[in-house]
Amino acid sequence: MEFNCYDVLEVQGSRYVITEKIKYNEIIPKADQEQVYKAKPSMQKSPGDYWHEYGLEAIEGTDKIWVTIEYNDNVWCTVSRTSYRKRVPKGFTLHQIGLEKVVAVDGDSGASVGDRAGYKEYQLPCEGGASVFFEENWFKGEKMFAEGARVPLRNIRLCNDAEANAISKKKRNQRLKKRFEGVATSIGIGVLFLLFLFWSDNDLSWHSIRAMFGVPYTAKEHMHDTSAYYTKTDSDGDYVYTSSLDPVSTALDLIDSVNGDIKNERDNLEEGHEVIVFYSGDLVYIITNTDGQTKVKVCEQSKLTQEDWKIIDRTLISSHILDNYATMVRLGDNTGRERLYPTSNSNNTSNTKLYY
Repeated sequence: MEFNCYDVLEVQGSRYVITEKIKYNEIIPKADQEQVYKAKPSMQKSPGDYWHEYGLEAIEGTDKIWVTIEYNDNVWCTVSRTSYRKRVPKGFTLHQIGLEKVVAVDGDSGASVGDRAGYKEYQLPCEGGASVFFEENWFKGEKMFAEGARVPLRNIRLCNDAEANAISKKKRNQRLKKRFEGVATSIGIGVLFLLFLFWSDNDLSWHSIRAMFGVPYTAKEHMHDTSAYYTKTDSDGDYVYTSSLDPVSTALDLIDSVNGDIKNERDNLEEGHEVIVFYSGDLVYIITNTDGQTKVKVCEQSKLTQEDWKIIDRTLISSHILDNYATMVRLGDNTGRERLYPTSNSNNTSNTKLYY
């Protein structure tokens, strides 16, 4: 049984309209992070099995539900809602585990073709079916949970009466209007941008153009693009770099790369034991002198390790020198380095000494 976007369904006596349709394929776990979704055959689908997940909105009220129908199941389906539980309810046992890939999307959806997630389905047998709890770990960085029940497919009915057809038509028209407005907006922005380029006296770079559209250049991108940073290691989304510059010069370089947009800067500038910490956007930058080498760790605050927190907790004081430099960068004052350390050192970026 398969439905289309904007069909109206009666689900267990209540009417809903489909606003989202996602098709998944079961795939074989390969990468290290996927291995945890391998299990004994009785708990896994076969590679290539597919199923459809429908997002539905109530015709009356604000209820939102999901209906999941597997291609080879003509008797049962799953009806669920987003859950705010983070743990499996008591009494539920693991029923199925696997790796899914999005192969088709229709309607208003946050999913994209190619997205992959590991999933676990837990069940609690009950009269007339089973209660279910789902956990999905999307590899693009999001975890989702849902709970509901297995229900007979006979409780799902496609509605074809005049009222249902009117609702379906209205939803389709709303989608077309939204798409048209999006295209028109994109064309308008493009025209304005071209006019700006033709009549602007500004010396525009790709970075400044991106910033105009709310996508500023990041220090992480700068480190990828600059030869001063090398031997990058990637561990679960965290990046650690070795810099050929000393810690202070590294900090100044990164502050320049984000146009001074840093906050919560703290530092210990004791020579040979330098530690500098600052935040920019959603990322934390930890610059340390480790056995005479400058190391830079970049990660989200939620991914900081206990060792990272120990370093941060030991660095609670700011000299305000780097904060002041960042302020001058934000104001477009390019004399910041001359003001902060002696003229004799101003051309020596490999051995920077800040002027106190």
